[in-house]
Amino acid sequence: MLTPRRVALGVLVVLVALAGLWLLRATGASITPDNIRGLLTELGALGPVLLIAGLAAVLVVPIVPASALQVGAGLAFGPVLGLLYASLADLLGASIGFWLARRWRNGIVTKRLSPNNQAILARLAERMNWRTVMLLRLIPGPAYPLVSFAAGYASLHYGAYLAGSFTGVFPALVLLVFAGDMVTSSPVLAFALVVVVVGGMAFMGHLINTRTTQAHK
Repeated sequence: MLTPRRVALGVLVVLVALAGLWLLRATGASITPDNIRGLLTELGALGPVLLIAGLAAVLVVPIVPASALQVGAGLAFGPVLGLLYASLADLLGASIGFWLARRWRNGIVTKRLSPNNQAILARLAERMNWRTVMLLRLIPGPAYPLVSFAAGYASLHYGAYLAGSFTGVFPALVLLVFAGDMVTSSPVLAFALVVVVVGGMAFMGHLINTRTTQAHK
């Protein structure tokens, strides 16, 4: 959902990015994937912390696409550490959404959702199990927090939820992180891989949604 706050945050992110690019150009720095990776790794221990916190946050409130940060993890830290950090962020973001709904569903979550999203949440919670979570994780974008909230609303055990969530996300997560790592050596191939992964996730999500709708008619 687009709200004034989200629009303002999105504009702020864009302005900060543009300001950073302008500063790099003004100082004569060359803007290449290798230089970006170098700048991020120079942050030391703060780099992974910021990545994990930022990615976990957008998995709860999807202000920007999570896939952009997942690709960034591979670009900044390589395939192994990038995948580790992105996986930790995914587990953290999924857990935050789950426990927000489980502990404060009426005080925090429900009040901030539109009536339409509340209805979707109620329907999801009625048939929520670890297999449902795993399949719904194939749907990219804003669907991620709704699945987390629905699992928190349901009587699903936290361990089963987390296992289903991570199992559904992990294959695409691996490909996106590896695509980020490939940006420095083969940017065209990396771009194609991201398009295939995100497009494939969207197509699979559409098929699941269509079959689920038909099954309940």
